[in-house]
Amino acid sequence: MKTTIFLISLLAAIGCQFAPARAGDVLSWRLDGNGLFPGVSAVTDWTDKSGIAWETPLPARSNGCPILVGGKLFFTAEPATLVCADAKSGKILWEKANEYADLVEMTPGKAGEMAAAQAKAREIAEKVAPLERELYRSERRLRRDQDNAELKARAEELKNEIAAMKQQAGPAAAQMNKPPAHDTNGYSSYTPVSDGKHVWASFGTGVVVCYDLEGKRVWHQRTEGPDHDWGGACSPTLVDGKLIVRFKDYLALDPATGEELWKTPSGGVTFNCPASFELEGRHYLYTARGELIRTSDGKKLPSQDFIGTAKPWCFFNTPSVIGKRLYCAHGSEGEQGEAYALEIPASADLLEKDGLKVIWHKQVDKNRYYSSPLVHEGIVYLISREYQMQALDAATGDEIWSEKVRGFTGTAYPSLTLAGEVIFVGAEDGNAAFVKPGRKFEEVSRTRIDPYRSTPIFDGEWTYLRTQEKLLAFRGK
Repeated sequence: MKTTIFLISLLAAIGCQFAPARAGDVLSWRLDGNGLFPGVSAVTDWTDKSGIAWETPLPARSNGCPILVGGKLFFTAEPATLVCADAKSGKILWEKANEYADLVEMTPGKAGEMAAAQAKAREIAEKVAPLERELYRSERRLRRDQDNAELKARAEELKNEIAAMKQQAGPAAAQMNKPPAHDTNGYSSYTPVSDGKHVWASFGTGVVVCYDLEGKRVWHQRTEGPDHDWGGACSPTLVDGKLIVRFKDYLALDPATGEELWKTPSGGVTFNCPASFELEGRHYLYTARGELIRTSDGKKLPSQDFIGTAKPWCFFNTPSVIGKRLYCAHGSEGEQGEAYALEIPASADLLEKDGLKVIWHKQVDKNRYYSSPLVHEGIVYLISREYQMQALDAATGDEIWSEKVRGFTGTAYPSLTLAGEVIFVGAEDGNAAFVKPGRKFEEVSRTRIDPYRSTPIFDGEWTYLRTQEKLLAFRGK
């Protein structure tokens, strides 16, 4: 149990002020949510093995991205594991499981029963893992070879075998069953966040945890379950001395203790992290659904309700905040494609009275947008799930160019990222393109690696990427 002395020392250790970032640290998803890494030297040829500094096999898959804190990489793995690796060697330093049974306090008898059930479940999971990897590869091959009867039969056989094995876990383990999640998304698509001294992680089970950099768990919190069956991806974020998470509602937790500070209902399903900004000392969140939330108390303020009316479920990415403007994009296949820019007013009082001002609102390619917008030197770059890349004038929203990135298969899950003098364009199938920013489409290079859904991070001459099965580091020459 947590003692008063422990809590006092913990509060003193974490406090309300977060540690300043070290040079090169990437403390949160997409650096600061905007995906801008100027001044780095990105390796643009991944097929050349000489560019790979190291590669580390991982215990389980995930779509989450790594963060970089003081020479260590922190990332998640299915279903609820936080992993720490050395950034220069790739060596795994520690792994911490955060499933329900790892966190609850029980009587000795109940603990023994659960331990036996969980041991059996883990034994089964070890047997299931290679089958799930084979199924994943088989389903990917079927996308390219849909008429392959032998492959279809094997995929169906694997599904049945996996389901039968999972049923063997027994009723005791079933008490700790996770909520449903989509196979593509899973439970670990959340990128951790750090203040330079601690790491916070959340999982699609509703679990939120805090660890120090050496792997000691500071606190854990089992919050609410998700509001849908597809799994989540709303990575935790530190704003205004609070840890913001979302599963069903938006929750503000005390970073030091995990105590809930406020809860604000969400307007509907969303997979995006809220963007944040400060105005006259007050902090605010803005979601891709058009929700504006004051962080001091969680109050919802006047917002752009028109945004969520056409397709209430199609919000997958995070708005970009550049200066006094926010840039957003969302849509659904063949029905909707929206991009818009919003302006922050001159004062916090005006913001709380009237909300954000719509500067422009444009129709773009009618498709989903998993990638968040990238804004650089007056141009907004977007890419749809089917790799239609578009450049819009940041001042007016007018289209500058629109080009299909050809040859990529699967879905454009990774977010566009500025890596020095090029824009990274990622593909689920393992492809990557590097595009020169500017007023015409110019592909600089193209390369390929293992399948991945996460977005790389950059530090000087280093590039770090989590694929489905490995953690990779590329180093420039």
